[in-house]
Amino acid sequence: MLDKATYKPIVTNAWQALVSAVYADGKLGWVQPIGQDPKEVTAEMTEVYGVGAFLLAGAEVLGMVE
Repeated sequence: MLDKATYKPIVTNAWQALVSAVYADGKLGWVQPIGQDPKEVTAEMTEVYGVGAFLLAGAEVLGMVE
């Protein structure tokens, strides 16, 4: 739907930022708690739903591979 030449670099940068939040042991950090307004979130914070959102984003990025 969007122009690939324009938006692919943006998506690539966003995906790299998401990947950088994954610890070596597989834990995903920087996930805001449920029902909280956006206040302080630390690299150590995680929630189970965060991994699902990460995997959904990854599936969409994978779909962009030529």
